[in-house]
This record gives sequence, structure tokens and C-alpha cells, in this order.
Amino acid sequence: MELTRRSTQRAQVIFVLLGLLGSLLRGAESFDYTAINCRKHTASLKDFGGVGDGKTSNTKAFRSAIASLSKFQNDGGSQLFVPPGRWLTGSFNLTSHFTLYLHKDAVILASQVRYITPLTYFQY
Repeated sequence: MELTRRSTQRAQVIFVLLGLLGSLLRGAESFDYTAINCRKHTASLKDFGGVGDGKTSNTKAFRSAIASLSKFQNDGGSQLFVPPGRWLTGSFNLTSHFTLYLHKDAVILASQVRYITPLTYFQY
């Protein structure tokens, strides 16, 4: 079940990235995304402490926002709005019935730090 969910999420991310790449290759500088109100519940990354300065890690903000908004997957879904800025982050997982909407001037930067959050060790 978990493998299927991850595969689906990866496919969705790849689909979105390919769509954006296609738009860029066609010279779509005025790309207009009309789905800003496509979900019943919406929040901004700033609501979860996000800082778009290109230096501050936003991993915790992305993870908290997605965890909070995932509660609405059976109630019309949810959308996380990423406002203009440069958003440094480590990895995070997306969820079903969730839209990650980036403003046209928002950039997500991948952190070069290998481990952003502490590892959790389990003792058996």
C-alpha cells in the first residue's frame, strides 16, 4: 500500500514538472494557472512559519503545512500556497488530494545539507 502511494505521488510530481517544463519550452512567460481555488481548504506557507529569504530552512514549515492540510483529503482536499520568494527546504512528502501551488515568483531551493532534521532511532 505504501509503495503504491509513493509511486502515485512521484508520478504526480513528475507530471506537474513535465507540464511546467513544456510551458517553459513553448515560451509561456504569461503562464496563467487558473486553479488557485481548486481545493476547499487553502493555507499559505507563511502561516506555518515559512521564510522566503533563500537562507532560512523551510523544511519544518513545509512538513507542518502538509501534515496539517492532509487532514482535509476527504473534505474537498487542500492547497498550500507558496508566495513569492526563495524557499530553501529539505525533502518533504506530498499527500493525496493536495495541491502545491507556487506563485510565479516563488522558487523552491533544494538544501545541500544531507540531514536537515534529526534522525530517529528505534530500539527493538
